[in-house]
Amino acid sequence: MTRRLHKSKNRLVLGVAGGLAEYFTIDPVIIRAGFILLAFAGGAGIVLYLLLALLMPAADATSTEPLDVVKENLRTAPREATEAGRRVVQVLRGTPEERESEGQGPRR
Repeated sequence: MTRRLHKSKNRLVLGVAGGLAEYFTIDPVIIRAGFILLAFAGGAGIVLYLLLALLMPAADATSTEPLDVVKENLRTAPREATEAGRRVVQVLRGTPEERESEGQGPRR
């Protein structure tokens, strides 16, 4: 079976780091750290991440033609960005289950 580069379904933001990690069989934290370091080195990490988010096909994509992949990614970009924002906020705030397990109780 051939390996295929695609966005990961197990994603934190847009699935780029997870997809690269799955392809290279390494921990996605290493890829994310690389993007963060590049972001602080002149912003290249942000540009590279967004470019890959546009060019990498989704895990369940039917077409692998580059133009079709870009069109599909542009079509789904608003929904994916909204979901990514929600996931980031959840991670930064912590989910209600995490706060309760830490003894903080639900936030009011």
